[in-house]
Amino acid sequence: MVRSTFVRVSFPPDSPLHAFTDAEVDAILASGTVRRCAAGERIITEGEPGDSMYFLIEGQAEATLDTGKIVRTYGPGSYFGELSFINPGHRRSTSILARTACSLHVLDQRSIQALIASHPTAIFTLLRRTCAFLVDAERNLIADLRRRNAELQDTIKHLEFTRRRLSQEEETARTDGLTGLYNRRGFDAELAAFMERARATAGGLALIAMDLDHFKPVNDTLGHAAGDFVLREVGKILAEGVRKTDLPCRVGGDEFIILLADLAESEAQTRAEALRAAIGAFPHPGNDRGIRITSTMGGTLYRPGETAAELMHRADEALYAAKRAGRNRVGWA
Repeated sequence: MVRSTFVRVSFPPDSPLHAFTDAEVDAILASGTVRRCAAGERIITEGEPGDSMYFLIEGQAEATLDTGKIVRTYGPGSYFGELSFINPGHRRSTSILARTACSLHVLDQRSIQALIASHPTAIFTLLRRTCAFLVDAERNLIADLRRRNAELQDTIKHLEFTRRRLSQEEETARTDGLTGLYNRRGFDAELAAFMERARATAGGLALIAMDLDHFKPVNDTLGHAAGDFVLREVGKILAEGVRKTDLPCRVGGDEFIILLADLAESEAQTRAEALRAAIGAFPHPGNDRGIRITSTMGGTLYRPGETAAELMHRADEALYAAKRAGRNRVGWA
């Protein structure tokens, strides 16, 4: 996909688009169509049914009621029209007018399929956050006005159902289907939270990169069914060998990463050694043919102030050093 000329830092710090990553912003803008409006032009009209939403890239816009009262203003990086985008046919609750000349990106129902194909996390993030915002906003509106509009109630139910479904689909997208562990997408999403917790609590965070040693002969000699069995068993060993506060992930074919929270370095090394020993001892279809399943690990502790890339690089270096030293061991950096 060609990278958009816009990134999050192009918009004000309080812009709603800062809730998304640069890659998600690119995907959202690439899936939409451009619309330009002159100052004073009506973008959407109160009461008309709609099925699209708008991202304001340049200019200023304002939401008005049919009384002429201005109820909200929008600047670059804002978006509006979410309710009709999620619930096609819903009538617009306000009119939106271009206060100045505006450049907008329009997302319609075709954009949903485009986002799912090009960047599924973007549509999950967009709809989940939009649903959460709208459900809270509509609930507050009901409480303030003390009325139970039938159409509004139906919309809230639809939004709540959509949010639950999207949360389930996103969880599926973050999970490795073979082992049940988080996949690379899930690891990338969780690593920042683990690092933030380590910074806030001053607790130790260990990252362990792990490869199975000479795994290819398992598939070549015993077949892929046997290889899948081995990967499932390794996933089970990792899941059962860590605490609920830890996170084991399968990030590639026979590549795994384990995050261990709130541990001193010596404790993390001990846990890594225990996992390595358990992997080397479990029974598998290759035992009768002399095929031994072992693992090599490279671990390190998070250092406050460093980036995720720096943390990963140091763990990878420890892993490569352990491989050069003969494999079936834990290297530490």
